[in-house]
Amino acid sequence: MERPRWVDQETIAALERIRPDVAAWLAAGTDPRFSAFPLGNRADQRGAVDACGTTDLPEWAARRNEAFLESEKDALADFFRTVEKSPLTEEQVRATVCFDNRVRVVAAAGSGKTSTMVARAGYAIRRKIAQPTEILALAFNRKAAGELSERLVSRLGDDGASVASSTFHSFGLRIIGEATGRKPSLPDDLATDNGIGRLSRVVDALRGQDPAFRREWDLFRLVFGRQLPDPGDEAEPEKVDRRTGAQGFETLAGEIVKSQEEVMIANWLFFNGVCYEYERPYAFDVADAHHRQYQPDFCYPDIDIWHEHWALGPDGVPPPHFEGYAESMAWRRQTHARYGTGLIETTSATIRDGSGFDHLERELRRHGIELEEDPYREAAGEPPITDRAMITLMRSFMSHAKGNRLSPDELTQRAGHELRARLFVRLYTAVVAEWDRQLRAAGQIDFEDMLNLATDYVDSGRWASSYRVVMVDEMQDTSAARAGLVRALLKTKGTYLYAVGDDWQSINRFAGSDLSVMTGFDNWFGAASTIWLDRTFRSPQSLCDIAGGFVTRNPGQIRKQIGSSAPDYGETVFAVSVDNRADYDSVLRQQLAGLDAQLTAPATVLLLGRYTRSRDDVRSALHAKHAHLKVEFNTVHASKGKEADYVVVLGLEIRGFPSTVEDDPLLQLAMAAPESHPYAEERRLFYVALTRARRSVLLLTRTGHESPFLLELVRDHTISVRSSNGTDITPVICPKCEKRAMRRRKGRHGDFLGCTGYPLCTGTLNLTARRASSGTAQDLLRGSHASRTLP
Repeated sequence: MERPRWVDQETIAALERIRPDVAAWLAAGTDPRFSAFPLGNRADQRGAVDACGTTDLPEWAARRNEAFLESEKDALADFFRTVEKSPLTEEQVRATVCFDNRVRVVAAAGSGKTSTMVARAGYAIRRKIAQPTEILALAFNRKAAGELSERLVSRLGDDGASVASSTFHSFGLRIIGEATGRKPSLPDDLATDNGIGRLSRVVDALRGQDPAFRREWDLFRLVFGRQLPDPGDEAEPEKVDRRTGAQGFETLAGEIVKSQEEVMIANWLFFNGVCYEYERPYAFDVADAHHRQYQPDFCYPDIDIWHEHWALGPDGVPPPHFEGYAESMAWRRQTHARYGTGLIETTSATIRDGSGFDHLERELRRHGIELEEDPYREAAGEPPITDRAMITLMRSFMSHAKGNRLSPDELTQRAGHELRARLFVRLYTAVVAEWDRQLRAAGQIDFEDMLNLATDYVDSGRWASSYRVVMVDEMQDTSAARAGLVRALLKTKGTYLYAVGDDWQSINRFAGSDLSVMTGFDNWFGAASTIWLDRTFRSPQSLCDIAGGFVTRNPGQIRKQIGSSAPDYGETVFAVSVDNRADYDSVLRQQLAGLDAQLTAPATVLLLGRYTRSRDDVRSALHAKHAHLKVEFNTVHASKGKEADYVVVLGLEIRGFPSTVEDDPLLQLAMAAPESHPYAEERRLFYVALTRARRSVLLLTRTGHESPFLLELVRDHTISVRSSNGTDITPVICPKCEKRAMRRRKGRHGDFLGCTGYPLCTGTLNLTARRASSGTAQDLLRGSHASRTLP
């Protein structure tokens, strides 16, 4: 007799469909069609019939599955105790036994997700749900796939060796080869430099063959290389004019102008060889009691024409905070009318959609100026975007666009009316066509083709899947292309999906990952059961509470409460602040030496930097000799999957962590929808850094340059900040903006605390009142001399 089985979503749906006929079937006895349902024995089938007629089917299935789970715990107690080195927990057993059609496992950092994948495969084999060769495990990269394969073999023996463990790309390449009878090759340069050299040759060929492409490439590089801020936003000035002291933005010609839109206009004029002067005093003296001498934005001395660029949107209205702007515009126009001087006008809206440049070109030509394009004219000021930078941007864009299967028409639609985006998409359309043509001519494919073509072959039935159980590791880092391939595999009836991941650790959007694959799992794959692995064996509870509270500031993250089975070692997260970046090395050596002196057994330390260059700040500390410590450096991205007794996060400074180096917004056209919460992925990256630790985390920062992430932890009263000698210098957080530290300042009526964000934030605190009510403020003023190193 067949054994009982888990009642899955497909069975419940099928039972719902036949519910109207149940009354007749009950009178006649069990209908033979029930034998098609994977319910196991006759008793289960009869129970399903009864449930159809008497109760809520999902409720019946839930009760039935809970009873089944309890019976499996008893029947396979030895298996659950020995399948991994440590016995499976209650959560892990549930994740193993729950054989719904689609199962999403939300696994906390250090919760043993790999153990559940091994147990899942072993359980499927033992219960004859699938043969070992009918199980497929897909991983994000080679390292993860290799580690999973080794674990399967070590725990399941020959059965584990027969389970297919692969990266998505390798699996896709296999499908293409088997579907076509000819395995395609991958160009060598894609593996060595991600195709940058190949793309450079493609662009060079197009520039040589197509004058229109060459012109638009150079026009983008010189004029439109930098993204404009959103309408109404004001970017921070980047340069200062040494002669006048004026702050602003530098053009190719070298002058400092007030806005980035004016930079774009000036660079367009430079590219076309137009002689101009910026803010040259007006030809007539018009200063009076209410107006200083008029200086129009641009002057064209060769034709005695002036040019005003107005900050007006598509509705012809200036930003709300531009007080008096409309009156100033009217006065300037009246001045030109009074003195009979020629005026060319452009607006923010027309520059952004491109019509302003068309208008400017017509007006200049009408007045006798001939445009002379020269992309190689020597630039005395801000250098243009290099060809190399353009090619790197284009390659990233191509990876995302092809990975998300976005056609040029779809990208053009996404670009809308923005000139910069439309121009870039036109360039991309030509580049990707030539790129694909060259690959086809050589019988080659790229990384994106590996997934897309494989998905097409599975969807069309040209390649038939023999897999009954598909397991996916690190689901939160899955791209739309990877998810599409998984979805194609599930079209084979009777295929089970088991996806393990943690949305709190999704940090690879730059590589194409789409968080919605994890958070919107049902939308991608259909109705699913969710299992929670929310007990960690790695980090102490206090560290879990700090890290979890921090990452869930983003309301878009899946909510879970992490519990820990790891012992607590006292204070688990604290910060040390130095005066200068050069001090990081000596302070870290001091901290590690103090820790080493306290230990009697070997321990590991993981130094984590936001970028590889952080290693240079602590080079001697990294290589110092210790009796008990093994010290290693990684970037936070590369530390995924690692753990250590102690973690040190380096350079927790403004513009360091979170990184304010933003990718070009053009990439958003080809990527998954961005998240609304500020620095959402950087927040998750910091969470990953914190949760590598088994004992404690040291955060290194610089006084006066503290990271907003660090100050948030201080504001939430979760950590303290010390000087290198152990003095408590935990800053007071501004009560007005709630995101910046306060510093002691001198005023007319004595010292006070002022926000470091002044003048953007004018928050202040009276020292006397603060001293009486806040121990933190007292610590700020007088300090506490309790010495402290890594516990």
